[in-house]
Amino acid sequence: MKHACDKDSSVQEPATKRIKMTHNQDYGVASSTTESQMESFNEESPDMFAEYDDFVPDPHSGDAGVSRGLTIQELPRTDISVGSQYPPLQLTSHRPKSPENGATSPLLPSHTVLVDLNSLRENRVPSPYPKERVDKWDASHVRLPWSSSSRYPVTIGNREQLFQRWDVITEALSPLKSLDWTLDSKVLAIKIKDAIMKYNKRYVDEFSWRFVMLIEFLEDLEDDTEKQAFYTRILPGMVELCLQGPKAITGALPLLVADKSASITLSQHQISVLLANAFFCTFPRRNSTNKRDFEYKFYPDINFNRMLSNNSRRAEAQLEKIKTILAYFRRVIESPPTGLVTFTRQTVPESEFIDWSKDTTPIPDNFVRLSSAGVIETEGKGMLQVDFANKKIGGGVLGLGLVQEEIRFTICPELIISRLFTEKLMANEVVFMHGAEQYSRHTGYGDTYRFDGMHTDTVPRDMHMRRNTTILAMDAVSFSRDKEVQYEAKFIERELNKAYIGFRPLNPNLKRINAVATGNWGCGAFGGDPQLKFLIQLLAGIVTDRKVCYFTFGEEGLVTQGWKAYQSFIENELNVSDVYNLIIRFKDRQDPKQTLFEFLEEKISGNESQNGGDTSRYDVDTDEEEEKTADHTKKSANQNMAGNEESKKSAWSTNAAPECSKQTSLAGDKSEQVKESGEVRVKVEDDVEAVSRMEEGRAQIKREDLDTKIKKEDLDIKIKTEDPDIKIKQEDLNTKVKQEDLDIKVKTEDISKTIKQEDTS
Repeated sequence: MKHACDKDSSVQEPATKRIKMTHNQDYGVASSTTESQMESFNEESPDMFAEYDDFVPDPHSGDAGVSRGLTIQELPRTDISVGSQYPPLQLTSHRPKSPENGATSPLLPSHTVLVDLNSLRENRVPSPYPKERVDKWDASHVRLPWSSSSRYPVTIGNREQLFQRWDVITEALSPLKSLDWTLDSKVLAIKIKDAIMKYNKRYVDEFSWRFVMLIEFLEDLEDDTEKQAFYTRILPGMVELCLQGPKAITGALPLLVADKSASITLSQHQISVLLANAFFCTFPRRNSTNKRDFEYKFYPDINFNRMLSNNSRRAEAQLEKIKTILAYFRRVIESPPTGLVTFTRQTVPESEFIDWSKDTTPIPDNFVRLSSAGVIETEGKGMLQVDFANKKIGGGVLGLGLVQEEIRFTICPELIISRLFTEKLMANEVVFMHGAEQYSRHTGYGDTYRFDGMHTDTVPRDMHMRRNTTILAMDAVSFSRDKEVQYEAKFIERELNKAYIGFRPLNPNLKRINAVATGNWGCGAFGGDPQLKFLIQLLAGIVTDRKVCYFTFGEEGLVTQGWKAYQSFIENELNVSDVYNLIIRFKDRQDPKQTLFEFLEEKISGNESQNGGDTSRYDVDTDEEEEKTADHTKKSANQNMAGNEESKKSAWSTNAAPECSKQTSLAGDKSEQVKESGEVRVKVEDDVEAVSRMEEGRAQIKREDLDTKIKKEDLDIKIKTEDPDIKIKQEDLNTKVKQEDLDIKVKTEDISKTIKQEDTS
């Protein structure tokens, strides 16, 4: 096995032409790393993490492949066509002005900044804040290993004594800075493992603490040059970073807990220190994940032991992941980063959610791009970039995971530190990560993942030295056990609300917001339907006025079909509620093999044929099953169908029956037969309790004929139909409704009704 930037001959190289990383104006390449520095890196270690070149864009990315809609250039992008999007940090007691429009810009809520902002300088590591160390050891803050309250038992003779954990860690790791690299590779690897286990003794027999992947990786350092580079520069540098903890992070690091909006800003250097501690597994109380009373059971793990131990599957890809992580450490050791990164947990109360069944925002033209080629982190440069997140952020990045989220965290390791302080996400929450840098390139996905060399991030920085890259972590519901339930209204609304929360701008004062770069969110292992997820994210983008750049990751059919559906919405002048109310009916389709796009096409085109192209009204029940079971009928009749619940279950257009004081409807079997016979067919369920709701003006009658309206005023029911010859007579509390196939008599008590017929032709 080769390492770092050595290329595995079995892995096909991407179809790109390599160029030396200098200042290439054609591709906008720029770097603070000089050419002489890069040559020095290559001379000192030609094989170990040596590629500091960039490359010509892949001809199969960007505008190649199948694409529809806006071009990349037409989409709003930070630093290209719109200004910085993230709220600024507070330098003084006064709120800063927004560079976009000069208005007062809102500050992030509950923002902890552990950096002295006055020390920000180009090419200089900023100073920590505060100057004097603050030590907090409680349930609201990260329990840091250098806290004076963190103790570790050490056996001396026959007695066990408690020592400062940090003293034990320092004593265990310090010898790793001066290992003799000429020793046997396996011997050296075991020395690293033994050092880590000195302050993790309780896990010595556990599978996830064997470090077999780390040992295998280091044993394969057969080339003396790369072996020497690792043991004389990279490993000592990692130990030094780790032991800088008490000096680099002087403030108390809060937890981003559930149901609370809050932010944390760290310097890139501070993150590298914390990640070095994670690599050497120093964080206390973060390992016993299988215990019920585990303090951090709602947090992801942070120590690297699982990644360095587990080889149960995709062993080769796992070694490539370790290689990528070590490439990051080499970069930050030899060229310490000087910027900042902000992590924001955004919680939105349900009172601020959209009523999707009533939202009348029209489907706009020139709003979306669909492309089968390209990736979020490259072609989505300058856009809000979606991380298809696990509810425990980072997913399996420190385990065996190597799909979209895990790969992004691997090539941008600064994101991993969010696992240290972010509690699992609730349904009304997302996480934004602003300023993280990309350090590596990769090829493949899952089992085929391969490290593809170092990457020099050229994204400009904002006024506070943060890369203008914002990553949105939003988690989807897993439908892997039952894919059909994703079409239920409650799950569709859950995903719509999650996307809405994520797409809402953090800075509401912005005049223009950048587009969102996304794709098949929650599909793959989670079993989501890509067609549904495209529509969900499209609607969320529309209500937040954020244009959508949707990457289908090679699915050309999704591009063409998704574009066709989008165009049909525009041609038929649909709005958000129209599309939503159509989507929630998909679960009742008669053909289980019918796709969502096919269903929508059928319903929209069917509506046009019945109404002469007028899509403002639609027959809501043409796709219903002919009969419901008795239990389901009774359950439905007993539900309170008034208010919001009624509007969700009635006509798909919010304007379908504007005269009705309560949403009501008539149901039948075939609308064509209704028109032919000139008869109103009303199906009344055999449930006295349901019918008696007429006394309170809440008659729940399903309708089929679109042109029939029921209006109740002062217990008078007016039925409008197209046929002027239809008469419905009422006598002495008995209502007789004639139907072609079924005569139903409805009896009520203590109520007098006058039923009038009006000609609606």
